[in-house]
Amino acid sequence: MLLKLAEFRNRIESDIDGLILDLKQSTQRFGFGEEQSWRTSLPKVSKAFSDKSFENLDLFFGSNGNLALEYRMPGGGGWADLVLLGQHRKKPSAVVVELKDWITRGDVPGCGEGLMERHGRSEGHPSDQVRGYVEWCQNYHSVVHDRAASLHGCVIFTRDPYYQAYGLPPNDGLTRDYPCFSTDQHDIATRLPEFFKTRLSEPDRDFAEAFEKGVYKQSRGLIRQIGEQILNPKRSPFVLIENQRMAFALVKATVASAVAQRRLKKTVILIEGPPGSGKSAVAANVWASLSVDPRVPEGNIVVATTSASQSSNWRYLFSRAADAGGGAGVVAAATGYTPIHTTQFGSLRERFPTAFKKAVHWRDNLRMLRSLAPEFRSGSKDDEFLVSIVDEAHALINPEHVEGVGQHGFATAFGPQAYHIMRSSVISVFLMDVRQGFRDQENTTILDLKRWAGELGVEVFEEVSLAGNQFRCAGSKEYTDWVEAFLGLSPQEPNTATPKEPSIGIGSGAYQGAPVLAAEAPQAAYSGRDGRKISRLFPLEIKLFGDPAQLEVALREQIAKGNTVRLLASYGRKWRTKGVPLPHNIPGHLKDFDEPYTVDGEARRWSKIWNFLPKPSDYTHFIQAPLGSKMFEDPLSEVGCPYVVRGFDFDYVGLLWLSDLKWRGNRWVIDTEHVFESGVKRLTSAARNEAEQEGPAHLALLRATQEAYRILLTRPLKGLYIWCEDPETRLHLEMSLKMT
Repeated sequence: MLLKLAEFRNRIESDIDGLILDLKQSTQRFGFGEEQSWRTSLPKVSKAFSDKSFENLDLFFGSNGNLALEYRMPGGGGWADLVLLGQHRKKPSAVVVELKDWITRGDVPGCGEGLMERHGRSEGHPSDQVRGYVEWCQNYHSVVHDRAASLHGCVIFTRDPYYQAYGLPPNDGLTRDYPCFSTDQHDIATRLPEFFKTRLSEPDRDFAEAFEKGVYKQSRGLIRQIGEQILNPKRSPFVLIENQRMAFALVKATVASAVAQRRLKKTVILIEGPPGSGKSAVAANVWASLSVDPRVPEGNIVVATTSASQSSNWRYLFSRAADAGGGAGVVAAATGYTPIHTTQFGSLRERFPTAFKKAVHWRDNLRMLRSLAPEFRSGSKDDEFLVSIVDEAHALINPEHVEGVGQHGFATAFGPQAYHIMRSSVISVFLMDVRQGFRDQENTTILDLKRWAGELGVEVFEEVSLAGNQFRCAGSKEYTDWVEAFLGLSPQEPNTATPKEPSIGIGSGAYQGAPVLAAEAPQAAYSGRDGRKISRLFPLEIKLFGDPAQLEVALREQIAKGNTVRLLASYGRKWRTKGVPLPHNIPGHLKDFDEPYTVDGEARRWSKIWNFLPKPSDYTHFIQAPLGSKMFEDPLSEVGCPYVVRGFDFDYVGLLWLSDLKWRGNRWVIDTEHVFESGVKRLTSAARNEAEQEGPAHLALLRATQEAYRILLTRPLKGLYIWCEDPETRLHLEMSLKMT
């Protein structure tokens, strides 16, 4: 639908209902929410562009246009409120506009560039949001590449004219490049028209129509630059060490062989490896090696992520590797491979209420979708990617089972995430450790991958094992084997042991330790405050502490030596500070952790918060501790959970072993009153309604919690410091470690 701006304003004033109806037909979005959004935003857009200098510009709505309302960046780069398209000085040009209907008076600059403090909480700066859209289009929009178009961006506050704080340091440089405007008379009549006069001055219908149909397309030049940085050991955040290099060489050879075929065959490569085997570093380096290899044919090569925590951290790391920006665009969320977005699916169901079945019948739904909407969104077209490298693939969701159905950020009615990754990729590489999928919905198995590969006509299915590789935990495979056995996750059968080969009961199995001298026999559990190295077999430094305060003192000593450190725990405490604007500043008794302890008979308390999210789904602050964050100031100011740290590691880890997982008698038990992990809500609820601790729900929840502790216990590179809340569990832990 094409309209002159003058005609657009006339229709807003005299026929907004008809305009919205036309917009529904053009965009195929029929939901009530969309209608209300347009009814609110369109008059404000009309007011913002009321200056006469805009009158000759054409506006296109929906599937093509100089004005693309709620435009989805190709390949999952986010939703822009408004994109104006045309030309300037005979060159195609676009301006991305972010509309904010905010009350801004009282807002102040945040702790770093790209952040503001609003209503007592940290909020992303809208100019930073626009910058992300612009950089994404510059680097990954096919039409912008092909036509060498210019890209610009700005912010328009549609409610409050008091936005001056948004231009103050540290955001002054940001807003010079991506300025802010309001709908007050001065901005509408002067500042906004002047901004557009130097960026977008004439209509260009051909470019506008092509832009809306653009797809995700990598610039091989940019990708090569990022790859070279990752492969440079002096600059890379993904440096390979020791036996990781052997693992990388093995995986690289397998992937390179698949890519180098004269006739590309649809291929799946499965890489299995335990915690610390280097899967993430291998994934990044395989991506980089393909990006710089001149023998690799043209095509998109991406790293696919399976959680919000993983996505935000991988994008941060790739951005660091890309000097000129744009590195985040090589990271694709697994949710983006599904053929249509959830809002589009909602609109289709409103129009065709009987067309789609439950998720278990996803194949029927997919066939129906191809008949109703054969053009899948960018990022999910058949064979759109040359290579997709999926890290942490054990977290992929399979809605064939009840735990995979629900609100997971993608339309589960159209089937498993892994299926669509294979469908959308010529070569799919899955790196996984099935035991790290501890949340309810993380339910994709190796057998599932093989079954879907067969359905999709995959010609080659390769399997590579990284078992035996270990670069965390001081390189000690013996330690990681002990963790598996100690937690009751080992496949070993019970055995008998001689006095020189002690075995410690661990539920269904037993751990057969190394020979121990009589002088090293177990003693009473240590309950002092100064910490003591317990195990002599493992090169990893392991210490137990009688209270969390002294554990923190010991970790601060490691910070002083230049080591990276973090505090970790399973979800044995409620997330009371979730949504609290400035949780670091609240009184200790209101924080998530408020632990009592005594020193020389004096009662004291130790208080911390769970990992803080300054912006929704932004988990980079806890893992990366960027400049300006609280974690940069103090890396022990927060406690991280298994979901956040999965896939990452630190020199020293302080583990708070809470009362969710306890040792009783000769076996592990789950205390359901101390389980607050949102990812196992279904299991927790079922277990709490189950009378017997040996019941199926209890056992399933126990297994999930053991898997979570396996993640936590395998995060350190050099040392593990532990405070154990439950005395009997602490005794069992100390005795088990002393017998190694």
